[in-house]
Amino acid sequence: MEAEENCSGTMIDANGIDEEEEEDESSLKRSKPITSADQMDVEAYASLYSGRTKIMRLLFIADRCENQSISLEALRMAFDEIKKGENTQLHRDIVAKIDGRLGPAYSLDQAWINAVARRAEGRKDKLENELNNYKFAIK
Repeated sequence: MEAEENCSGTMIDANGIDEEEEEDESSLKRSKPITSADQMDVEAYASLYSGRTKIMRLLFIADRCENQSISLEALRMAFDEIKKGENTQLHRDIVAKIDGRLGPAYSLDQAWINAVARRAEGRKDKLENELNNYKFAIK
């Protein structure tokens, strides 16, 4: 049975639950900021994810969290995670958000950025050479 409209004009689903009330409750849960360090174990939450998803979740926590220690912990973990990949722009963004609050170990790592750029350039050259060889073989 599909959702039905009751006399007041609200939608009721097959289980008798008012859909508008359900939406209001879920939107309140989503917009409620985290204010206490006891409410969230950032490391445990982040361990559920990997790669870019993990980084984006950590940045979301850092942006939305009113508790300074949780926010900095999320940024620290995002910084450590980004160094496992090759996204230099996201590294710059994270360093800008940290803004020196975690000490010099969490500052812009230009040597890492240059190394990633060199690897990317080498990979690009290799792929371009392969593409040119295939194009030549087709002719």
